[in-house]
Amino acid sequence: MFKLDPIWFVVGLVAQAAFSARFLVQWILSERARRSLMPIHFWYFSIAGSTLLLAYATHQRDAVIVLGQAAGLAIYLRNLEIIHRHERGHGTFFLWPWLTLASLALATGWASTPLPVTHALTNAHPLWSTVGMIGQCLFTGRFVVQLYFSERAGRPVNPIHFWYLSMSGSLLLLAYALFQRDPVIILGQSFGVIVYLRNLALIRQHRQADRHGEDDTGTTTVTGSSTA
Repeated sequence: MFKLDPIWFVVGLVAQAAFSARFLVQWILSERARRSLMPIHFWYFSIAGSTLLLAYATHQRDAVIVLGQAAGLAIYLRNLEIIHRHERGHGTFFLWPWLTLASLALATGWASTPLPVTHALTNAHPLWSTVGMIGQCLFTGRFVVQLYFSERAGRPVNPIHFWYLSMSGSLLLLAYALFQRDPVIILGQSFGVIVYLRNLALIRQHRQADRHGEDDTGTTTVTGSSTA
């Protein structure tokens, strides 16, 4: 269960603020364009939020969130590499920054409390840990799907499946966080649900207005550094 530590509570809030900011920017730009967009800022905010939340989850000894953020961080960095290669013809290999950021986050979170690794296992509730893990798999899987379409296209794209997986995973993680009584995760997942629903609505509106402008995957336009 959640135990309040003022410093790490702030770290968790800052992480969720970064995650919220990525969707807030994405939401504003999408509303302005009247279609779902994915600016490059999304990935920078994602990397910052994921690094901080990985440290926070390690401090909390929350294996569900740790695994999800470690995988998510790698995917965010890979997307950034794809964008840079698409725009500039070159990009930093994602593995090295991932190892650096993940190691720093894990080491910082681990050293911040004397709780042993067995704490996460002995205090885990079988049912709710399963719910949380399924939610985390769906939540992380959305970026695996997104990365698959991007790798196949040779440029960053975002299929409509991303938003459906986001919605499903977010609801399960919200239920898990409510059981854990972790306000940091509850806050982040609550805001996300609103954004996912709005993006699905924008995609449907755009499909109805201009069906010739999309392929059969219902992909979201991913914009690069020129978007502000």
